[in-house]
Amino acid sequence: MISTLNDGTATNRGNGQGHLLQPDRFARWAWVWAYGAVVTTLAVVRHSLYVVHGYSLSGYLAAFSLITHGRPEELLTNPLTRAIASNHSWIIWILAPLVSVLGAGFLFFFSALVVGSGALALYRVGQLWQLEPRTSAIISSLYLLYPSLIAANIYDFHPEVWAASLLLWLVWFALKKNWWGFGIMLVLMTGLGIPVAGALMLTGIGLLLSKKSVWFGATDLTFTVLYWSLEHGGLIFPHWAWTGRLSLRTVLYLMWVLLPPSVAAVTLFRRRSALNHWWLLAGVVLAWNIAQGSVADTSPFTDHSALLAPFGAMALLASGTIFGRFGKWALLWSTGWVVLMGGYLYHSTWRPRPANGVEIAAALSLVPKSSLLVSQSYILPHRGVTDRNWPTTVITSRIIPNHTYVLLNPEVSDGYSTSPILTAWLNIAKSPAKSRIRYHAAGVWLFQLTRPLPPQSLGG
Repeated sequence: MISTLNDGTATNRGNGQGHLLQPDRFARWAWVWAYGAVVTTLAVVRHSLYVVHGYSLSGYLAAFSLITHGRPEELLTNPLTRAIASNHSWIIWILAPLVSVLGAGFLFFFSALVVGSGALALYRVGQLWQLEPRTSAIISSLYLLYPSLIAANIYDFHPEVWAASLLLWLVWFALKKNWWGFGIMLVLMTGLGIPVAGALMLTGIGLLLSKKSVWFGATDLTFTVLYWSLEHGGLIFPHWAWTGRLSLRTVLYLMWVLLPPSVAAVTLFRRRSALNHWWLLAGVVLAWNIAQGSVADTSPFTDHSALLAPFGAMALLASGTIFGRFGKWALLWSTGWVVLMGGYLYHSTWRPRPANGVEIAAALSLVPKSSLLVSQSYILPHRGVTDRNWPTTVITSRIIPNHTYVLLNPEVSDGYSTSPILTAWLNIAKSPAKSRIRYHAAGVWLFQLTRPLPPQSLGG
């Protein structure tokens, strides 16, 4: 990777080649495309194996359907899109017609390319700081190899992950003193939704503390405060929820997010110049995730942890040149963690995947596209872009219309369909007065309600 990316100096621009065809630039773009291809392949394989652990993907597919069919007002009432609507992410309006035509595969690929492009921004920042091309290439590669960033790309779709690269482009435009590009990046960041406001503010602090980008940092902070205030109708501070106790989960989380770049960091900390404010900002992101105390925030494989990548990479880049063979050792060490992550994810989530995928597909084929389907989170995304999906949890909160289809696979849990919820649905399936069974094989149940179903009380 190093030898490919470290391809000498810039070629003569008067030789008739376009910018992207210059050998060094072509090589760096090639690695981004390769990254996009690999990550997309993993995401598609994961999706095809019915390995999904949340309603994010099905929620965005439902949102795209509501938008393209001219019913955006339902975003706040649909059980799968309410959280998405509350994030105020306007980028979904642009993605909706594209994904409706090109499918979820396009969503995976485009997301991987956007995130991967952050490596180019890092390399260009290294050029502005006059670092050796080898050092810039190593740190750009460490960014691409950061396990949390890869995992967040593979699992479902979260536009917040795009902030990892957009923040790096924001920094590059600021250092280039390009106000137009800087302004465009700020606006694009708002398209990812209010959850990225914190990372945007930290980036503003980073720019403010850099002598050559003070005005850009001040503009970033002012813009973010105004954006946050307008979205919340006033200046409201995020909730701090840490109980003050460190658990084993927190320790494991720290290992996953800190050890991959540790070789490069230790190498740089051998000299005093390695100390810079970007380390502090990365520490703030880390501390905030731990302070939230939720499963999502303390998972190294979600978009919350992925936001450590840009701040950590900037800290490494601002630390100076990586000397000798430490760069190779850093890349090998980080690659090892990626392999370890792959093995962990396979044994924890991919191996216990549904073994009855053929039966699930057969049951899905019997559900008309126009019909409402209630099912588990790893099944719903396979219906594509549609708003005719509901999660199994609606059984306790709303009236389920007559003729609704229900598809269950109790053999594998999705983390949301608890045992009482699945038991309640199966009892309805076995009641001739309430439903009619359409398909039943290898533990897969497909049935259709024969009367409206009022909210159920599950007890406890």
